Amino acid sequence: MKKITFITMQLKTPGGIERFVSTLATMFSDNYNVEIIANYGKPSTALAFPLSKNIKVTFLQPTQPKEISMKNLIIHFMWHKIPAELKRRHKINHTRIKAFRSYLKNLDTDYIITDRALYSKLTGKYYHGNAKKIATDHNFHQNNPKYIKTLRNSLKNIDVLVVATKELQTFYQKIFSNIKCYNIPNPLNQIPTKKSPLNTQNLLAIGRFVPEKDFLSLVDVINLVHQENPEVKLTIIGDGQEMPLIKSKIKSSGLENIISLPGWLSPDKIEKYYYNSSLYVMTSKTEAFGLVLTEAMSFGLPCIAFDRASGARSLISAQTGVLIPNADTGMMAKKIVELLRSPNKLKTYQHNINQIIQDYSQESVKSHWAKIIN
Repeated sequence: MKKITFITMQLKTPGGIERFVSTLATMFSDNYNVEIIANYGKPSTALAFPLSKNIKVTFLQPTQPKEISMKNLIIHFMWHKIPAELKRRHKINHTRIKAFRSYLKNLDTDYIITDRALYSKLTGKYYHGNAKKIATDHNFHQNNPKYIKTLRNSLKNIDVLVVATKELQTFYQKIFSNIKCYNIPNPLNQIPTKKSPLNTQNLLAIGRFVPEKDFLSLVDVINLVHQENPEVKLTIIGDGQEMPLIKSKIKSSGLENIISLPGWLSPDKIEKYYYNSSLYVMTSKTEAFGLVLTEAMSFGLPCIAFDRASGARSLISAQTGVLIPNADTGMMAKKIVELLRSPNKLKTYQHNINQIIQDYSQESVKSHWAKIIN
């Protein structure tokens, strides 16, 4: 049986990349010997997403270093701490390279799949075996020259680049002429047969509480919706650095009884929120794919999103939901009010979603990967 090795940062945080690695690894485990090399973690680490029991997980370092923002040190005039922080970062990088170099030197596998530029770069530099090296990228470039250069440099000695949307494939294939670029959507863990009845005034959003998700704008949207529809409710599932800011804005807007923040929840606990909602709302500034969109759609939920996110543009069509241009909170609020008053429209969206959701099933995604693996 051939072997596939995944290289990732960690498996503890319930983020999109962690979900991608866990789902893809489990998807392959029936036909391949699968191993995951995680940069950080311990054997006792509680995994964010379940893995097949026959998948081997190897942790290279036990503890993930605390992240310190250099920008914050400068903003808060703590310049005296910068030399020590630079020294700390150098030590972290040295330790990480040493751990990977040692492991990659003796790695016996047939395929290596990396989940970010850092690990693609380390694999290309320190692995000298005959395995096929496949890089995956899960960010949208935002036309940022620095990010594009970093990705380009990470692909030296890599055989294939896999991205989640046609838009990204077209972009990178034009500028990365020395590597074959494939477009393969991220797989869903499963596609439920039961769908949301779409009979509530409940909205749902899921994600890390970070600036990129722009949940602060979502609070503005709900404030406007609530003025027209007092019955509306929103649940935002997740956690992160912006939690205090978001809580403060909800309170100052008088929406404590309208917007609930249950924190991070396990996939089985999130299901009831999908079934009890009528619309999924996304205000992200950037999404390379947006796995939560396909997951919401798998439960039959129509989606509304700002069109500035690449993932939203790729997944939502006029037949399955609504894209709002220019991050217009007023327009999004108006459309949400209209949709919650139009159950037949929501049902039409759901019908159309059910026609295309199988494209994101494990069977469909596996057939795309087979073109690379085989």
